[in-house]
Amino acid sequence: MGTQRTLVTATTGMALVTAVSRVSGWLRDKVVASYLGAQGIGDAFVAGFRAPNLFRQLLAEGALHATFIPTLAEMDKGGQKDEVRRFVAAMTSTLVLLAGLVVALGMWQAQSFANLLAPDYRAIPEKHALTVYFTRWLFPYLGFIALAALVQGVLNVRGKFLLSAATPIFLNASIALSVLFAAWRGWPLAPWLVFGVLLGGFLQFASQWVAAAQVGLPAVPGGGAFLHPQVRTVLRKALPLLLSSGIYPITVFLATYFASSAGDGALFCVYAASRTNELVYGVIVVQLFTALLPTLARDENADETFTFALRVQSFVVFPAMVFLMVLAPAVSGLLFGGGRFGHWAVTTTAQALVAFAAGMPALAWVKLASGRFYAVHDTRSPVKASVLSLLVFAAAGFLFTPRWGAPGVAAATSLSQYVAGCYLWWRLRTSGRAPKRELFSSLWRHGLSAGLMAAALKVLANRTAFPLVTSLRSAAMVAGFGLLGLAVYAVGLWLTRAPELAEIKRLLQRRQA
Repeated sequence: MGTQRTLVTATTGMALVTAVSRVSGWLRDKVVASYLGAQGIGDAFVAGFRAPNLFRQLLAEGALHATFIPTLAEMDKGGQKDEVRRFVAAMTSTLVLLAGLVVALGMWQAQSFANLLAPDYRAIPEKHALTVYFTRWLFPYLGFIALAALVQGVLNVRGKFLLSAATPIFLNASIALSVLFAAWRGWPLAPWLVFGVLLGGFLQFASQWVAAAQVGLPAVPGGGAFLHPQVRTVLRKALPLLLSSGIYPITVFLATYFASSAGDGALFCVYAASRTNELVYGVIVVQLFTALLPTLARDENADETFTFALRVQSFVVFPAMVFLMVLAPAVSGLLFGGGRFGHWAVTTTAQALVAFAAGMPALAWVKLASGRFYAVHDTRSPVKASVLSLLVFAAAGFLFTPRWGAPGVAAATSLSQYVAGCYLWWRLRTSGRAPKRELFSSLWRHGLSAGLMAAALKVLANRTAFPLVTSLRSAAMVAGFGLLGLAVYAVGLWLTRAPELAEIKRLLQRRQA
């Protein structure tokens, strides 16, 4: 029970910071949607911003990040203060050189990147030119975010997590305020969008650099770069991880390619639907995974803890999935409707959101099941699942997108997650690490209760005309339906005697005590 209490407490603590970050991200997207719209410049901005982010997993949050932190932590624990400073300086030099090379290449070959990501945009010269423009001038953001990730690793080793979790707020605020200012002055939006992104990236890096300097480890270039022995160790260890880190950018590339081929505005609508789905996924599932991984690594009752985490996951994800699927038009209208984001854009976003939300249980399962493997130092099974997911997504994307457009891209994403989830389940079964049977006792209760919730919401939603714009009225209506849905879900849990309500209540009471 102590482990379960720690799991819930850790999830709740970081979820608050993540929730604020997600809300600021929504405000940014709302401003961009209202002033740019889904079509034309909106599509071009999403495609152009994807180009530098293709390399983010490699240089910022992927292989280098994963190998740098353990190496730094080991040196820092040994009390080698001067050597630690030299290592951080050498790693900073290395990253400046690597990121600088990629940024220079990206700006030089911006048109080639734009042609690869969104080849169909060449049929619309103005849109293609905007895509090339955004691609070229947003590439420097990669340099800022790569250095920000390095400094984040330094802060994490020193036990500082809050600032790093909050830095996306700087980016979101910078973009939103830049667009609002340009619109107020009547100036062209594209240059101010670029300015907002680059300023936000600089603030993400600079704020953490100051914090790292305060703990005695400023990220100042020096120390020999590639010649430093620990830097060579980090690079050598990172090479085997490049495969798994490379899966994500390939997936992003394919998703952009498919969505850009689905018609004008489809890319932005898929982006908006994905961001809506992430509001729930990022706040609940990612934080549960973050708290679960270290707990599984040190817990003697790992099977019991894993089963409990899956029960909590389904307890939350099932009603969230139902809510988003049944009320997709109302939610899409509330979050993005209004301004240049009109009825067609809201409807298309809602259709994609239904498909994304349908895959939320599989996405959550894959995340937590991967954590189960990582806890026992099995990195191969999650990588194989990711490769399988990529192959299924590629095949399904080519089949679904011509038929269904934007929703087809989302459907391909969800299908790929279910296939990956089935593979991980099979691996858990064959390795003797499958969840306990009590999980299935909870799953049918959660599923039945969510079904009752879906039926009640569907009946009422069919008789209700939601305003498909951002307004207090639409917010009140969506919130009211959400509360009603939760009430029906709670009644279903009570009728089926689901144990999670009592367990979570007891854990929260102990935390308060």
